[in-house]
Amino acid sequence: MYYRDGMYSLRARIGVIAPLDDQVEYAFNKYAPYGVSFDSTRLSFPGPTPEGLIYLSDQLEEAAKMYAKKPHDVVLFGCTSGSCIKGYGFDQECIERIERASGCPGLTTSTAVLEAFRALGLNKTVVMTPYPEDTNQAEKKFLEDNGLEVTSITGVGFNKVGEFSHPSKYFLYRQAKKLKTEGAEVFFLSCMGLATMELVQILEEDLGMPVITSHQASLWACLRHSRVNDKLPGLGKLFTI
Repeated sequence: MYYRDGMYSLRARIGVIAPLDDQVEYAFNKYAPYGVSFDSTRLSFPGPTPEGLIYLSDQLEEAAKMYAKKPHDVVLFGCTSGSCIKGYGFDQECIERIERASGCPGLTTSTAVLEAFRALGLNKTVVMTPYPEDTNQAEKKFLEDNGLEVTSITGVGFNKVGEFSHPSKYFLYRQAKKLKTEGAEVFFLSCMGLATMELVQILEEDLGMPVITSHQASLWACLRHSRVNDKLPGLGKLFTI
């Protein structure tokens, strides 16, 4: 019934373009408010090396064409490193490519992360990722070129694609607790391939600082760009704004 009478997408219809090995449907469909729907399409992804991420982003326009058939409030490129791998301004280039191919407003995860930092009014961050070191350094430079101060960036492995490639929440939580957070104002857990939504609140409490994750920031920005302004419980300070 909801599909027939439009209630399923009453408030917003959001398109998502994501790597094949992503966790996005789980996170978005579980935590999005009533009346928000998601359509997703997948990209071939050889892995989070700079070369693999460029290969991923090269597929963006072709994937975005499918959203030209039906209006969407926003179409997200749901990959953090994939939307910043070519440096400052690459997220905006990806947005332009999405909009040109789909005719819908575009967004990327790295753009959403930058908007999250601005919304919190904070710019000193400690970063944890599953990426190899060369990808970490590319992401660090992108963040710093956009006005953030990265006090440290740490890769914790799990940068392969396929079965058993995803770390447990227990592992991520324990690794986060090991990081030196002195001098940082925000903890940023990067990568749409990590299931992180359940960690946001507990990490904020235990680290004593706001937490941004790729899934949380992407959902928040997609909703705000769609003029859905719900303040959702359990998803950190960001979702109180």
